[in-house]
Amino acid sequence: MQTDLDPDLDIQEAARWLVETPKALRPRPTVVEIRARFPLDPRGACAAIALANKIRAGGADVGA
Repeated sequence: MQTDLDPDLDIQEAARWLVETPKALRPRPTVVEIRARFPLDPRGACAAIALANKIRAGGADVGA
């Protein structure tokens, strides 16, 4: 069972990509870009954005 504390691998990868990719290299809206690059539905894309925001704030860590 997936929980907020254990996001699936696709969400983790999308969040990591979002944190590591400069905004200038992401010309499309974020949800559209994530869905084009990762096998995520809109809810998964939003979860990746939320996780990326937690990572940026220092509140979450995506394993290396």
